[in-house]
Amino acid sequence: MNTDRLQKLPAALFEIGKLIGSDLDPGILLSRIAELVCQLIDAKACSVMLLDADRKRLLAKAAYGLRTERMHSLSFRVGEGVAGWVVEKGEPALISDVTKDPRYVSLPDNQSPISSMLCVPLLARGERVGAVTATSERIGAFDENHLELVRFISTTIALDIENVRLHRVAVTDPLTGAFNREFLMQKLPGEIEVAIDRDQPLSLAMVDVDHFKAVNDQYGHGVGDMVLAEVARRLRGAIRGGDLLVRYGGEEFLTVLPRADAGKAWEVGERMRQRVCEKAFDVGDGIKLILRVSVGIAQWRKNEKQASLIERADTALYDAKDKGRNRVEVAP
Repeated sequence: MNTDRLQKLPAALFEIGKLIGSDLDPGILLSRIAELVCQLIDAKACSVMLLDADRKRLLAKAAYGLRTERMHSLSFRVGEGVAGWVVEKGEPALISDVTKDPRYVSLPDNQSPISSMLCVPLLARGERVGAVTATSERIGAFDENHLELVRFISTTIALDIENVRLHRVAVTDPLTGAFNREFLMQKLPGEIEVAIDRDQPLSLAMVDVDHFKAVNDQYGHGVGDMVLAEVARRLRGAIRGGDLLVRYGGEEFLTVLPRADAGKAWEVGERMRQRVCEKAFDVGDGIKLILRVSVGIAQWRKNEKQASLIERADTALYDAKDKGRNRVEVAP
């Protein structure tokens, strides 16, 4: 094995250990691990894919060297493609020329040419939980030494990665990186309890992308997914530290706003609205879309159940829609 590579390994493993022990966002953590793998074996790109809750499909949770929208499109059924084969068999794959391997599936709109690749399973407690894939534009870029190095790293991190998946990645939406609805139902009662104990206000902001169906109908779901991921990024940039962004369903997001009365929540909602529409969405082929959102605000009322609070935010959202969209409305 390359001496320089061996010298880099302890530092890389130390860095990975620090990352896993940190409170980093799961996507950032896994992306940094993917970056370290690329640096160690001179790969063009690396992705970390984990099985979904049903253990039937691999979803990309992070990548390095791939465009964000490309990463979000990575998904394979168990048994499909190289990564699906690796997870199904529990065995690694080393491919010097992907055009000569029947397991390789070329994805549409692949911006990064792939000539060779390696893929190793992530095994935790004897269970297959995902796969780490590294690719190169060069034929024959990887050998058995590279494979063993990535397999060693994967074995070292697999159990920790599975714990991250169970406790952190499992609560996020894979497309947008926002928290998912299940996490909201776990978290909101606690946030209400904190508001009661500290005698502080709490509000929700329900956000919906106006006329989003037209984007999917005209440009396809691939573009729609790209747009939603960017919408989430802009919303995340508009909320305060401690606020929670949740993908509530489809093109609808919900933001939990601790320590915010209706007035403060309106300000956050207006900031989200402005952040989404201030800049066109570049979806490729010279196409730029201007999108807008409607926002509904509801402040928690004493003794109110969380279902009622969410329903009032939703009603305020539809009030914003009825009044012409691209506006923020507060529930009475």
